[in-house]
Amino acid sequence: MKVKKYLPSLLTLSNLFLGFLSILFIQRGFFDIGCYLIVLAAILDSFDGKLARKIGVASSFGKEIDSLADLISFCLAPSFLIFNLFYDFTPIETNEFLFLYFAFFSSFPVIMGAIRLARFNVAEENHKNYFIGFPTPMAAITICALVLYKIKLGGRMDLFIHLDIILLPIIILLSFLMISKIQFSKSLLFFSSNNNTTKQIFLLCVGITASVLAIFYDYIHIALLCFSLYYILSNTIFHFINNSIKLNRLKDKLKKQKRVI
Repeated sequence: MKVKKYLPSLLTLSNLFLGFLSILFIQRGFFDIGCYLIVLAAILDSFDGKLARKIGVASSFGKEIDSLADLISFCLAPSFLIFNLFYDFTPIETNEFLFLYFAFFSSFPVIMGAIRLARFNVAEENHKNYFIGFPTPMAAITICALVLYKIKLGGRMDLFIHLDIILLPIIILLSFLMISKIQFSKSLLFFSSNNNTTKQIFLLCVGITASVLAIFYDYIHIALLCFSLYYILSNTIFHFINNSIKLNRLKDKLKKQKRVI
């Protein structure tokens, strides 16, 4: 029973270790391995909180250590990845200005991620079904998908839009999404948050099948990119649709009140 008590923290610390390990591999120039380690850390992160609540050991300490692990694995590691990727492979001669230029833009994920995690920790109410702002694990997965896409197409970039031109603006946009007020559903993150066991098993089977096929055919970057785009676009669209519906209902309510007066 005592071992069970520490399982969620063990998952959190494993997430933290994988984030640290990814930084070491990125430093050595193994950007693809660094990306895979960050994705693996995100998968572990999706379990620790659920496991803690399931076995009844959720605590303030667990919440704080989880945020610190997320800061390293999903904020610092992606920022470090972006900086090294651009600085090491820039086609022009590097200098101090270029160093500071890449350092500034690559700092957005870690700065915005830190703000988001701090907001989450001090929030008086944490919603059961959705996050306020783009979750840091999904932001890290999206960045890794873009980096892997760039690596895979490195020798064929003449056939596509030059990814370097749009990559930094996309990363900045993802960073600001983390501190936005857009609601992102928790049920689309690996497992559903409701008690529908059949749905959870189905989603798990679909996820495992898609992952195996992506690994077998070497399309992990495509699978991650499609998953990330689906999550971002679907939640953003639903958020604005719901807000529009609420606004129309409020207008109708105000019109009825004026008629009564």
